Amino acid sequence: MSNLIGVILALSASVAWSIAPLLYKTGSTESAWDDLFSLALATFISALPLLLIGAHLSTTMLIYGALFSLLGPVLGTYMYLVSLRHASVGLATLVSYAYVILVPLLSIDISLRHLLAGALAMLGLYIAMRARGGSVKGIALAFSSALLYALSFLVIGSAAAVTDPWSFTLARAIGFLLPVALIEMARGKSPKISPKIFLAGIVSYGVGGPLFILSVYYLGPVIPSIISALSPVLTQVLAIFALGERPDFYTALGFLVMIAAILLAV
Repeated sequence: MSNLIGVILALSASVAWSIAPLLYKTGSTESAWDDLFSLALATFISALPLLLIGAHLSTTMLIYGALFSLLGPVLGTYMYLVSLRHASVGLATLVSYAYVILVPLLSIDISLRHLLAGALAMLGLYIAMRARGGSVKGIALAFSSALLYALSFLVIGSAAAVTDPWSFTLARAIGFLLPVALIEMARGKSPKISPKIFLAGIVSYGVGGPLFILSVYYLGPVIPSIISALSPVLTQVLAIFALGERPDFYTALGFLVMIAAILLAV
C-alpha cells in the first residue's frame, strides 16, 4: 500500500511540474537570477503554513535542506536556465532529465531494472521532444544540471532516515531563498518579481516539490526520479489544450514509452 501511495504522490508531482513550463514560456525576465528569486520566494511562502502542522527546524534539518537546495533548486536550476541560452528548449530539457539514469546509477543499491527503466524514460523523452539544436556548451550545462539534481534527490533519500518530510520541506525552502537572496544583494539590484514565474514557483516548488519529497519518503529516490521524467511529456500534452498546439504522433508515442518505463520501474 505504501508503494502505491508513493507512486501516486510522484505522479501528482509530475503533473504539477508539467504546468510550470507553460508559465515560464511567457513570464521569464531577462535575468535568470531574478527568475530564481521569484521561484525561491514562492517556495518559502508556500512552506510557511507547514509551521502550523508541526514542522520544526534543527541543525541537521537545516544542513540537509541547504545541501539539497544548493545542489538542485539553486545551482541545478540556474545551470538549466543558462543552458537554454545555448541550446534549444527540447535539447536542454532532454539532457537535464538525464538524472533519471544518474540517480539509479549513483544509488547505493544499483538495480538493473531501474537502470533500464531510466534508459526507457530517456527514450520516451527523446521521441516526444525530438530534441536537436545546441552547442557543446549548452549540452554540458544541461548535463551539469542533471548531475546536480541527481545528487540533490539522493540527499532527500538520506534525509528521510533522520528527518520528517514537512520539516525537511521547510528547511529546503529556507535553503533555497537565503542563498538566492544573498546573490541578489551582492548583484546590487532590486530583484524583478515576475508574477507568472512566482505562480510557477507556487505550483512547481510549493506543490510539486513537497509531493515529490513525500514520494521519496515512501519509495526512496530512484522510482520517483524516473516517474518525474513524465512531466515534460505532460507539458507537451497540456500545450495542445492550453496553447492550441496540434496533437503530435511523436508526443503520443513518447508518452506511451514513458508509461512503459514507469511500469517497469515500479
